[in-house]
Amino acid sequence: MAAQHPKPSIVAFKHFNVESDAQTLRDAMKGMGTDEDTIIEIMCARNYEQISAIKKSFQQMFGRVLADDLKSELGGKFEKVILKLLMSPMEQMATTLRNAVKGAGTDETAIIEIMCTSTNEELAEIKAAYKTLFKHDLMKDLVDDTSGDFKRLLVSMSAGDRDQGGQDLSEAEAMSYAQKLFDAGEGKVGTDEEAFNMVMARRGFHQLRQIFHAYDRNLSPENGIVKAIKSEFSGSIKEAYVATAVTALEGREAYLADQLYQSMKGLGTNDNQLIRLITSRSEMDLKGIAVQFLKRHEKTLEEFVVDDTSGDYGKCLLALVKGNAQ
Repeated sequence: MAAQHPKPSIVAFKHFNVESDAQTLRDAMKGMGTDEDTIIEIMCARNYEQISAIKKSFQQMFGRVLADDLKSELGGKFEKVILKLLMSPMEQMATTLRNAVKGAGTDETAIIEIMCTSTNEELAEIKAAYKTLFKHDLMKDLVDDTSGDFKRLLVSMSAGDRDQGGQDLSEAEAMSYAQKLFDAGEGKVGTDEEAFNMVMARRGFHQLRQIFHAYDRNLSPENGIVKAIKSEFSGSIKEAYVATAVTALEGREAYLADQLYQSMKGLGTNDNQLIRLITSRSEMDLKGIAVQFLKRHEKTLEEFVVDDTSGDYGKCLLALVKGNAQ
């Protein structure tokens, strides 16, 4: 259930010509002024593999580094989006996690979005990218920067060892795990955090879905697992368990659609969250997320982006949401 509808918005551009794209980008940045529309037209309609080829060709053709030229010509949030597109989705996520833990404060929301919704294979790729880019061990950095139940959950998640095999649980097994969760939370005074951690971090998303359905049906039809988590926990661990539960029950796209909504609703915009979600998911499942967004929030993701952003920054995000995938 992690990826229910893995439909990207950006796929390989059909009429790709690497030298032509490199030349067009150079022309858009040399001389007086910058042709931002052309930069958006190319950078937001090529997949990472094609952008990597453009980077290489740009350097060979002009003896210049594409990233450096883009940095010198662009600015602000627009620059942030374009520079993220020079990285693969997994490199972007590794960079997000690095930024979430280094310096003062910790961005728990960013950590939860990635660590609680990724598959074993994705986590392995993210950890490898993290090691390559930052020469640090992801698990060590997460442990050093978090505490308590949230830290314990992240240690478990970092192992990347969920039971993802095709094996479903029997009804009796699903009920047994559901009972464990009930007895550890709603069914007692206080909460047995360790029991929750063992189930939430170890079982595969397809198995968690069975467990949560058994829980909702047989043990807590009025509350259900999500309400139970919200009443039993607080802070980052609550958000982490909710992310896991929604991902298991409704799919990762549903959870990330809600995160995108949170980044734009009300006054002000969480631009860091909005940028990281749209850029990192564009080649993974942004089309599926957009479907869930409309279903859950009665307005399209495109409409939200138009209402909440402006200028080249807004155009850039909108191009990624609309995408080039048919």
